[in-house]
Amino acid sequence: MHDWPDLGVCAAPLVDGERLWYVSNRGEVVCLDTEGFRDGENDGPVVDEDPVGEREADVIWRLNMMRELGVSQHNMCSCSVTAVGDYLFVITGNGVDEGHKNLPAESAPSFICVDKNDGSVIWTDNSPGSNVLHGQWSSPAYGVFDGVEQVIFGGGDGYLYSFAPKGENGKGKVYWKFDCNPKESIYVLGGRATRNHLIATPVVYDGKIYVAVGEDPEHGEGKGHLWCIDPTKRGDVSPTIVYNAADMNTPIPHRRLQAMIVEEGDLQRDNPNSAALWHYVGENPDKFESTMHRTCGTVAIKNDLLFIIDFSGVVHCLDSQSGKAHWTYDMKSACWSSPLIADDKVYMGNEYGDIVVFAMSAEQELLATNSLDSAVYSTPIASGQTLYIANKNRVFAIREGAQAAEE
Repeated sequence: MHDWPDLGVCAAPLVDGERLWYVSNRGEVVCLDTEGFRDGENDGPVVDEDPVGEREADVIWRLNMMRELGVSQHNMCSCSVTAVGDYLFVITGNGVDEGHKNLPAESAPSFICVDKNDGSVIWTDNSPGSNVLHGQWSSPAYGVFDGVEQVIFGGGDGYLYSFAPKGENGKGKVYWKFDCNPKESIYVLGGRATRNHLIATPVVYDGKIYVAVGEDPEHGEGKGHLWCIDPTKRGDVSPTIVYNAADMNTPIPHRRLQAMIVEEGDLQRDNPNSAALWHYVGENPDKFESTMHRTCGTVAIKNDLLFIIDFSGVVHCLDSQSGKAHWTYDMKSACWSSPLIADDKVYMGNEYGDIVVFAMSAEQELLATNSLDSAVYSTPIASGQTLYIANKNRVFAIREGAQAAEE
């Protein structure tokens, strides 16, 4: 078992009626009965649960990605599954070994499609192969663009990949890929890297895709990149393509740690097939509070107002169509999560334990800052008239006019 380092489940579960799907911290895709054993039934095909009881889980099926697909997660698989019809899409977490230098299972799949009813594997794809930098911790997105269904995966090489949902002959069918890092960027351990991962979930809005680069929080802060991408193109749709001076007609294959090495005669050309609609690094990258830093968070968009919080704790409000910043705000505390838009307000948490609330507006309007006493690493969730927030040791349910239950 790979359970690093004795953490709980880091993936959000997906619930549909009497079924729940999630990815465990041990590299398993699991389907549970939401009724558990309270319905008096032990649903299969898994029927050997032990113990069996009113508070125990009734497992329907389990796909062990390590044992059955040869995957070797770095740290863990933290992907939240994405469901479309009877298909589940999963990023396996395949990554480097504990020494951070070798990829023990480079031929193992990074992206898979599974039948949600029985856990059978429909297709697999091992992009990005040997170019995984560290780990793969994003979650897939789905969209329909010009009538074509696409599943969008964040790869461990910093590329965003688009696949046909149904695959082809048991393998993934790639529509396009987009390098979200500058070609001259380099990956090194210890926080000094300029080449980054994709931690966030890509967001589909108004026929476009939005995603920002990030890094394992253990490796510290750094400059980031937020992209708006046109998903209707095909092939390598990165902003630039790398060539070597010895052959200016043939693009060179992508290198794992650094795509373009100038000292070896490499150079880049603008890609006429680029899908980049805009690229945001901050309105003034020389000023901390106006810089887009690495982020673990996913963008939230409504009425063309885009909100994102970077790992350094800077809140950015942008025009989603142009990529121009309306305003930024420094929370002065790291943020691991994503903003929530609810009731025309924007909620966000930080490592200080603050919940900061802004009006959903192109003009900065701070409505409230509330302390929950310990770090908030997760994204607030709204359901009906209730706001749910988890900090490091509690879950809060907040509703206007509600009375706390007596303990």
